[in-house]
Amino acid sequence: MHAKKYNIRTAGQANIPVLGLGTWQSTGQDCIDVVSQGLKMGYEHIDTAQAYGNEFEVGQGIKQSGVARDKFFLTTKIFPDDMKFEPEKLMAAAKRSLENLDTDYVDLLLLHWPDDRVPLSETIPALCELQKQGLTRHIGVSNFNIANIIEAKKYADVPIVVNQVEFHPFIKQKTLQTFLNNHHILLEAYSPLARGDVFDNEVIKEIADKHNITPAQVSLAWILSDKHRVAIPKTSNPDHLQGNLDAMKVHLSAEELEKIGKLASSDGRKIEHPDYSPEWDD
Repeated sequence: MHAKKYNIRTAGQANIPVLGLGTWQSTGQDCIDVVSQGLKMGYEHIDTAQAYGNEFEVGQGIKQSGVARDKFFLTTKIFPDDMKFEPEKLMAAAKRSLENLDTDYVDLLLLHWPDDRVPLSETIPALCELQKQGLTRHIGVSNFNIANIIEAKKYADVPIVVNQVEFHPFIKQKTLQTFLNNHHILLEAYSPLARGDVFDNEVIKEIADKHNITPAQVSLAWILSDKHRVAIPKTSNPDHLQGNLDAMKVHLSAEELEKIGKLASSDGRKIEHPDYSPEWDD
């Protein structure tokens, strides 16, 4: 891939731009427009998933942008329901994603959730095979706890480069973060603005006022202050696109980072997770 305009994180030979555009709950023409505008503005990382039901629109946004495919990093995810117990179904699901996105490959393909009904001993080798076939440049997982990752690594003969999980100032992920760091796996933060809760927190607002920036930028800057993390904020508002990009230029003091870090709690999750969610690490 070409040299990146913005900072990257490296894991398992994957060079991942530190800030991406999330597309969860982005639909229809709004999705097409925000993806197109984001790429034109300089976003180099787009994140979607089959479960979002918008891969086709993301693909249309990419086409509308006119930005060459090798100029940005593209991620999608496959949900366990698509895998069942047959690796062939995972392969077929991945090819459907490529067709919807109108691309020959994605840069990163993730298993969207772990599920005891779906043996990792079958799906992980199939995921690895997709990389070997060139349909994805890299592989990873999403919403996996430490035990899930340990099991997944048993069956992977290529690097697992990312674990995409809910992460923001109000959620404890220190145990998971330490494990991922030790295994050279990046923590990719979805819902990095805690579904808007960062805008109402007094500590974050005080820091934002001091720097003359937004609470969203404070949260993103805090996440990106750790070289082992990537953030993928979602926005359907084109006006917020530049603000999120500008968060990469924000430098918080050690004292400010510590204050934000103290906001986390064990019950800080903001996203409703399915019944088969794993037991989360503190």
